[in-house]
Amino acid sequence: MMIGPRSRQEDCITDGSGVLQADLLSRENPIAADRILLAVCDGMGGHQGGEKASHFACQRTEKFDWPANISGEFIQRFLLDLQSAAEQSLPPHSGTTFAGIAACGDKTFIFNAGDSRVYKITDESIECLSHDHSLVQDLVDQHMMNAESASMHPLKHMIDFGIGPAFKHVWSIRNAYIKEHRHDTSCAYLLCTDGLTDIMSDAEIHRVLAEAPVKNGARLVEAARKKGLTDNTSFIIARIWE
Repeated sequence: MMIGPRSRQEDCITDGSGVLQADLLSRENPIAADRILLAVCDGMGGHQGGEKASHFACQRTEKFDWPANISGEFIQRFLLDLQSAAEQSLPPHSGTTFAGIAACGDKTFIFNAGDSRVYKITDESIECLSHDHSLVQDLVDQHMMNAESASMHPLKHMIDFGIGPAFKHVWSIRNAYIKEHRHDTSCAYLLCTDGLTDIMSDAEIHRVLAEAPVKNGARLVEAARKKGLTDNTSFIIARIWE
């Protein structure tokens, strides 16, 4: 987690054992548990609204009583509950992206709202498992723009869905993205805010991490710094064993 040119840290993460929100933070955290929840959030809203929104989402995720057998339907209900609570508790017009992993047994669920992402990383490839909710991604989905053009579009930061009062009007017509992924122990997962993907391409990220994703987290930090931070930048790299 690194603070960019902004005056406050609006990113927040939960790594399965706590909620973390700091200007500069790096740590390894082995966890032995039957299930694990990981999330990264990128807040928005001005005047501390963004940092409150991202922290609120991570804190609710950390404290939530997750069942032993997690399902996609349960995650959808959790996100609806999170949105309802956010509308009642957060400042007007504030909101946050949310990208998460819920792992239980041999099942892993990827879910997101907004443009924070979850990637699968192997020795050979990097694959985005989440799906952006943004005006530009909508154009890509409608085949009105290709992915390469979208990555350079001046409006790529305009998201149209997320968690918080700012998105109250769209929750009746849009859904969070939820995908079940049967993982194998040869892959790792990268959860990140757009502070990373705005300055590094998927191929660049893969070149840094591929050999040993978890161990190479520090290398990714240095690579992002050399690119020049344009926003707060946070990520989690995780390997999940059955």
